Amino acid sequence: MPVSLTRYLDVLRAPGVARLALFALVGRLPFGVLPLSIVLLMRNEGYDYGQIGAVLAAEALAVGLTAVFVGRLVDRLGQTRVLLTTAAFTAVAICGEAAAIVGGTPVALLVAVAAIQGASVPPISASMRTLWATLVREDSLDAAYAFDSVALELAFIVGPLIAAGFATAWTPLAGMLLCAALYSGAALGFARAPASRAWRPVAAVERTRGGALNSTGLRTLVSAAAMAAISFGVLEVALTAFAEDEGSRGAVGPLVTIWALGSVVGGLAYGARTWAAPPDRRFVILTALLGLSAVPLPFADSLVVMATLLFVTGLALAPLGATEYALIGTLAPEGAVTEAYSWQIVANVTGSAAGAFLAGLLIEQASVDWALASASIACGLALLVALAGRRTLAAA
Repeated sequence: MPVSLTRYLDVLRAPGVARLALFALVGRLPFGVLPLSIVLLMRNEGYDYGQIGAVLAAEALAVGLTAVFVGRLVDRLGQTRVLLTTAAFTAVAICGEAAAIVGGTPVALLVAVAAIQGASVPPISASMRTLWATLVREDSLDAAYAFDSVALELAFIVGPLIAAGFATAWTPLAGMLLCAALYSGAALGFARAPASRAWRPVAAVERTRGGALNSTGLRTLVSAAAMAAISFGVLEVALTAFAEDEGSRGAVGPLVTIWALGSVVGGLAYGARTWAAPPDRRFVILTALLGLSAVPLPFADSLVVMATLLFVTGLALAPLGATEYALIGTLAPEGAVTEAYSWQIVANVTGSAAGAFLAGLLIEQASVDWALASASIACGLALLVALAGRRTLAAA
């Protein structure tokens, strides 16, 4: 299995890729900037953490509930109109939400506005993944999907730093307004790119109510991905409790960053290789590795040890995401590719939300150690689902 980082250069040199990749990265930065900006601005305006949690949950749930619907619109209407329309809605919603927070609006109205904003997030990620197969050679797809997965991780690393920088140097309000501009600019730049404008929905195809989930393999993949995503939500909450127990709540930020850095390193190494094993086998192996790497987390007895273990745990994250993208591209029914990639987003959002809820219960009713242990258990369940449906995944 030869290793070569020039595979990424080959991907970026493909016609039209650099421009699309740039706007895709810009369109993902709000994933890391907006939540922290909302938290900081609401705290500045006197809202309590329960109210802040309700607003953030409304936005996340709205993304999960509407991503598939928006993906279906792309598959039927094309990328341009959907990207531009959703970007306009989400930009207005973010500006309205910022104004409402500053104005001391009741939290019920903020929840409604946050839901509108989450429901109208431009489907840039799903659109980018749909285009990869048309942009690069087949032997470069693994590198392309790995690059895509790493770019998403970078948004979660850089985004909070941008939000904190604006809040410190000026005001958290600036971070929210920046997100409105980022979504608008990214959607406009992406939609005007030749590859995006040239992409056309499949016209002569039978469309059913089941859509992309008519694929048995895709149902297996989404179920396993949702189970694995439980571990993401678990760690986001459990790491905060762990840092508090160690006497430094602020250490949770560096811990999450180190976790994400491990994912970046793993993703770069994964995409730099030529893999002989088929994607379905890699998916099973990487799910198992993610679960095994999380097993030692409950036994960490210091922040340094936890940071080291998290870096190792992160190594499988981006490769697992890249493998999911590759499988979806082959499992998706004709005319439902964007919707299929949207289902993966839904799996991550709903799984993470369930994991956060589970971690909260375990921390209150049992211990932080049990919450950390549940991350590995969730990956174990994902592995069982993947193994049970292995034949449907191999059908790709």
